[in-house]
Parts: sequence; structure tokens; C-alpha cells
Amino acid sequence: MTPLSLALLIGLSLPHSELPAQMVGRAASKRVMIKPAAPRPPRPTHQDMPVQPYVPPGPEEGGITPEVGPLVEATATVWAQAGSRSWTGCSAVAAEAGKQLTSLAEDVNNFQANHHWAIQAGECPNAPEVLAMAIRSELMRRFDLPEATDGKSDLTLLEEAMKESRKVAFDWIADAQTELGRRQDDRTLGLEYWRGRALLASGDLDGAAKAFELALEQRSIESWRLRRLLALTLLFRGDLDGALIHAFRADIDAPASDRLIAEYVLALVLDRAGDTASSRRRMKDTLDRDGDLARMRSLEVALPVHERLYLRAFAQTVRGEASGAMRLWDAYLARPEPEAPERRLAERHRQALTPLPTNLGGPARPGEAPSP
Repeated sequence: MTPLSLALLIGLSLPHSELPAQMVGRAASKRVMIKPAAPRPPRPTHQDMPVQPYVPPGPEEGGITPEVGPLVEATATVWAQAGSRSWTGCSAVAAEAGKQLTSLAEDVNNFQANHHWAIQAGECPNAPEVLAMAIRSELMRRFDLPEATDGKSDLTLLEEAMKESRKVAFDWIADAQTELGRRQDDRTLGLEYWRGRALLASGDLDGAAKAFELALEQRSIESWRLRRLLALTLLFRGDLDGALIHAFRADIDAPASDRLIAEYVLALVLDRAGDTASSRRRMKDTLDRDGDLARMRSLEVALPVHERLYLRAFAQTVRGEASGAMRLWDAYLARPEPEAPERRLAERHRQALTPLPTNLGGPARPGEAPSP
């Protein structure tokens, strides 16, 4: 151990009073005396700092005196002028509508005129997805025929309600297409398909055929979904060959989960084509699988009133519900729209339901006509 290390060790072990004077003096000379900090001056407050008003320089000082015009009232934004909500709220509603548009289920609803998506379309009139959902909800509204409809039933209220509903849908379709064009958005959102449904229900067969054919070219909707309504449109126009082609194609291409509507369409086409046996067999099988007739109602909302009567009457005829079927055939024949070939076919269907007279003599039994 070196002498310096030994001295340090001895110095650490001895109390301060017993250290050599030389070491104590040397340590004291190395101490740093810390002086207390001077107190800070008080921070000035806003009362101590007078604010000098800003005076813009005048012309003599090289400045420019601004010209103050009359006060102008602030104008509303484009969204406010359109009567809509804020952009954030409408964008959230549009996102939700876009998600629901991916589901192409065509189920009828019991909505009234002022339903949920109608309200959203009024609050967000510049959102194409919201308008498309409003169109779908409006065109799938359920309009039932009156109970015990017959040849004397007045269907004016039903026709007026359907007409008003289609008018609202047409306005939304026009607004949605205008907004898509303004945004330079290439999406179609299936608007031509829904336009075709509205035109078909309104009885505009030429317009409906053009809309369905355009939608088929755009490929925005499954082809089998388009073809089944295009088949009916061509059938009602008298193009039986075209109706058969599209009806069979729709029945082949439709998935098993959504084939019942195509089966109904094919049965109607075969009935008009004169294949009564195949038509009845296909209609009976479809009715048995469509337990609550939900698929039939989905098809009915796309048909004009007189064709809805024909579909209902033919369905009850196949099921053997003679009394109700005869009343519906009478209601169909009382309409002005059916032409001569359709009238003769409906009359044959009705005559087949008329009970035959008994050949045994005596009073007629239940379900039989009296003897001549």
C-alpha cells in the first residue's frame, strides 16, 4: 500500500477533530461558498401594461386607408341550403346505407309513407347511397288487395297509393343519378333496375323494358334478378319467345335460396304460352315451398294491379280455392287493361272452376250446379 493510500484510509477512520491540521486546511480551501439568490422582481400584470390601440397608418404616412362597405348578411352553406344535416352526420348515414346496399334481398315491408329511409333522404338529399336505400324501401312497400276482392270492388285508393309511391321513387332516382354525375362517380347503385320495377308497376312496359336492358348491360345487378322481371315485361308486351328465353335463363341461373320468384315467373309465362299442365305443376310446387307467400308478395309489388289480380287468381285456382279464385277472376275481367287473348285465357280458367251439374237428378248437392 502506498503512503498516500494509507493516509487516506487513516483519515477516513479518524474523526474530523483528530485529522492533521494540514489536511483540514487543505479541504477547507476547496469548499465552494454558495451565495443566496437575489429575489426576482415582481412579474408585471396586465393592469401595469396599458394597451395602446392600433391605428392604421394614413395616406400621409405611406399607408392605405381601407374602404369599409355596407355590412353583408352571411349566407348559408350549400348543405344548409339543401336542408340537410352536417357533412359528418350525413357521411355516417351514407356509410350505413352503403353497407345495406350490398344485401340485395327483396323482402316486402310494412312501411308507411314516412319511413326511416325516407326521412334520411330528406335530411341527406346529396348522399346517393341514402337515396338508393330510400328507393329500395319505397318500391318494396306492401300494398295488399282488399279482402274479398271481386268484380265490383273499387281499387281506386290502392291505385292512387301505388302511383304516389312510384312518383316519390322516380324523384329519388333522378336525384341520385344527378348527384352521381356531379361527383363523377361511376357507380350505378342499381338505379336502372329499380327504375324498371317502378315503370313495370306503373304499366309503362316500353320504359320498363329499356330500363331492364340497360341495367343488364351495366351489370350492376345479378342477371337472373333482372331477367325474371324482363321476362314478365316482354310477356305483357306480347313477346312470348323473348319471355320464355329470359324466364328459363333466370330459373337456371338463380341460386337455390332465391329461386322461388323465378319459379313463379316461369309458371306465369308457361301459362300464357298454353302449357297448362307444366304451368300448374310448377305453380303448385312453388306455392307449397313458399309457405307464408313472402316470395309471391315480393313479386306482386313489381306488377301492375290487373296482373296482381291474375297472379292471385291463378294461384288460388291451382290450390283449388274455387270461391276466392272465381271472385279474383271476375275482378281481373272487370279491368280495362287485359286484351282479348288474356281475357279468353282468364275466362277458361274461371269456367274450369264452375261446378258441373249432377246427372243423378234431384236437388243439387253442395258444390254442384243445378241440373238443366
